[in-house]
Amino acid sequence: MDTRLDLTTEDDNTHQASGPTAASTATRRTHALDLVFLLGLAIVALIPRLLLARQLDVVTDEVVYILGGKVYLPLITHANITSSQWVTFNYEHPPLAKVLMGISIAFNNILGHPVGELLAARIPSVVLGTLLVAAVYWLGRAPFGRTIALIAALSLAFSPWLAYFSALAYLDMTMTTFVTIAFLTLWHAIRRPWLFPVMALLVGLGAASKYTAVLVIPGIVIFTAYYYFLLRPTMPAEQRPALPWKWWGATILVAPLAFLLVDPAIWLNPIGRLIHSFTFEWNHSANGHPTFIAGQFYTHVPHWSIIFIIFTKMSAFLTIPAAIFVIVALVQLVRFHLRATQMETEKAASDAYLVIWLLSVLGMFSVLNIVVGTHYHLPLAPSVAIAGVSGLAMIIGAIARLVSRKRTGEEESATGRAAIGKPAVIIPVAILALLAIGPHLLGLTTVYAAEGYTNEFFQNNEDTTMQVAYPAYREALQWLETSAPAQAKVGLIGSSLNGYSKNTSWFSYNTALDQRFQLQQIDVTAKDFKQTSTSFQGYQYLVWPRHLVQRGYPFPANTSVIHTIMGGNTTYCYILKVNP
Repeated sequence: MDTRLDLTTEDDNTHQASGPTAASTATRRTHALDLVFLLGLAIVALIPRLLLARQLDVVTDEVVYILGGKVYLPLITHANITSSQWVTFNYEHPPLAKVLMGISIAFNNILGHPVGELLAARIPSVVLGTLLVAAVYWLGRAPFGRTIALIAALSLAFSPWLAYFSALAYLDMTMTTFVTIAFLTLWHAIRRPWLFPVMALLVGLGAASKYTAVLVIPGIVIFTAYYYFLLRPTMPAEQRPALPWKWWGATILVAPLAFLLVDPAIWLNPIGRLIHSFTFEWNHSANGHPTFIAGQFYTHVPHWSIIFIIFTKMSAFLTIPAAIFVIVALVQLVRFHLRATQMETEKAASDAYLVIWLLSVLGMFSVLNIVVGTHYHLPLAPSVAIAGVSGLAMIIGAIARLVSRKRTGEEESATGRAAIGKPAVIIPVAILALLAIGPHLLGLTTVYAAEGYTNEFFQNNEDTTMQVAYPAYREALQWLETSAPAQAKVGLIGSSLNGYSKNTSWFSYNTALDQRFQLQQIDVTAKDFKQTSTSFQGYQYLVWPRHLVQRGYPFPANTSVIHTIMGGNTTYCYILKVNP
């Protein structure tokens, strides 16, 4: 069942019969339209990400990655590869994303600090999050059709989940963008084999941002093998692409070389330092990390948690149709290979490509038993969005054909791609766009700080479903400014506000609030911390993030909630008054 509803004009459909001049004119018009769409997508994706980057308070771990960038960049510029800082500070993660933050901060300093350091550090994620949206459209037109690619890209542009993590100085959006573009490049590499090494380069850059990028490699290998060794023999001999052995050989070399080239932390002793880094990850995986998901507290998340996270953080109008699309596509592909149905080879390749992309990422990332936050599974979002839009198009197309038959009493005519001027195409496309884009746009514009968004079943309420990631200390203190006395003593409950440097901490990025109040970090998660009433003696107020309540750290007995900071129906944090 074809899911393509391309936005084409009648001229596009008739140019072959109109001579080369008309054909070239139509081609130029299509290219111009593509560029307009691309520019528009970049703008609509950039705006919410930039606004959130300016608005959001410092989030857990940001100060670690920002300081990493500020430490690593001078080591690179001074060619100091032997420094012990490469293997002592945040060595568990590769440096590329952090170096990009350091470069952005350095340019901000050179330009005279036009923006604050926190925003400067977030700019790489903002830019790469925007690039991901543009790439889904630009590279997705060939395998999925212009309309599917455009609507899927818009859905991702307005996704509160992606917008939120694109606005933070985290590693995940950088990694997600590289591996998404790599997988999209795979389709084009089939006809342009020189792109295989380019794809490998992108995977290497992703792995140099966060090691979990390597989990996309099995899907790339599976689709390549499927296309060349299962699908290719079904094609007419003149249409079969040659086996690009030399390019595959280059691909195998490029990925590790690219990773090594942009990871100066391991240059001095690649094997030893990688083992040093992997040992941390192994121990972390073995020991577990407290998290809250599906209403339960875990130290090791179950494998099904990835499905729950994707279902919760993306609209049900995408996730449910995506599941339907995968099932239907698998059935059709089996029938195609059994010669039980007629299907164009290109359509079979497109469906297999998307199904393998989605299921391989789903399967590989489900292996992770440490999922501190939903950002671990961001690489699954693009394929789910495309499959969701494809599934919606399939459902809407079937309904439209059924309605058309009932109204006309005539058999459906196979006329190829419909013209843009026909209501029979305009109405289904409008409905498709509304269902695929509308829920995310509504969530982005109505849920403060975006992080509290959940799908239609959970009504923007993470409190009992998902660990709340945004702590909202700044917003809590801004509320206290209107009611608390000057220099009130406030305890900020958390473990990462101090950071590892006075110049890169929550306090350094909120100096006005630090001067307005007497602020102190209180780490209730520390092993030696004893939660008694005397532990909070002398404090007038406490700011208690919701995620600590979810993870089993209740309020002290001598406190009362006087206000909550919320996004949608999600509680970000509580403001507690300490009773004498």
